[in-house]
Amino acid sequence: MFKWIMGGLATFFSIRYLSRLQKASTNITSRIRVDIHKVNLTGIELKAKVQLQNPNPITLRLQHPFVKVLHNNKVLGSSTIENKVIEIPENSQRDFDLHIQSAGWLTLIQILGARIANDIRSGNPIQLKLQAQITTQVNGLPYEKTDTIILQL
Repeated sequence: MFKWIMGGLATFFSIRYLSRLQKASTNITSRIRVDIHKVNLTGIELKAKVQLQNPNPITLRLQHPFVKVLHNNKVLGSSTIENKVIEIPENSQRDFDLHIQSAGWLTLIQILGARIANDIRSGNPIQLKLQAQITTQVNGLPYEKTDTIILQL
């Protein structure tokens, strides 16, 4: 009889803990900002600033964030993949500076158009509407968020 009671309590607390982890992973907040870091002969280099906030009373374990920059659902560039697990303590935040490896000029011309690619090369002021997609795992559960951003040069 004692085994059944202990087994029931262990099951109850395990389910409660996993439920809290799942709820905490859905409450995470992310913000992203993308800037042009450098324009060179091979293409453009972008820099993404990602801020992940944990408003929960529990420490979150997450995979290092991966960022893709898209224009009309076509990939302009992405960050490198890092196999690191990071902890964000309760009620705190972590900031990440990620370099985005962009495609070459031929791909940029195909995706953005010749006029916009030429404006970027020349340094003319432009405003470009892009999507920035953050992908990670929070407490072993997938997390993905896409934000629409305006890239200015």
